[in-house]
Amino acid sequence: MGPLFYEIVSIVGLFVQVLGLILFGVATGWFTLYMINQPEKNWQLQSIVYSVFLVFTALMVKYLTPGAIGAFLTGAAGAMIYWGLIKTRKKPEKKK
Repeated sequence: MGPLFYEIVSIVGLFVQVLGLILFGVATGWFTLYMINQPEKNWQLQSIVYSVFLVFTALMVKYLTPGAIGAFLTGAAGAMIYWGLIKTRKKPEKKK
């Protein structure tokens, strides 16, 4: 096993890390929106979930590489745009 093999495994590992963080960003973005948009409107739970999301993102900025945090934020932003804006829109009624 030469150094070329380890370089290839390292590159594959970085791609898997980026894809995993995109998926994790989508999941945390969806969960944050789900908890905020619950019908009960429990403000204590909503504030804790949002605060944990912000603290978690701040810790990721401090300890992860720029590419990894970019992948996470891309996933989280995509989830918040899709489930926060697009999915909640009411479709216009068709006129006959």
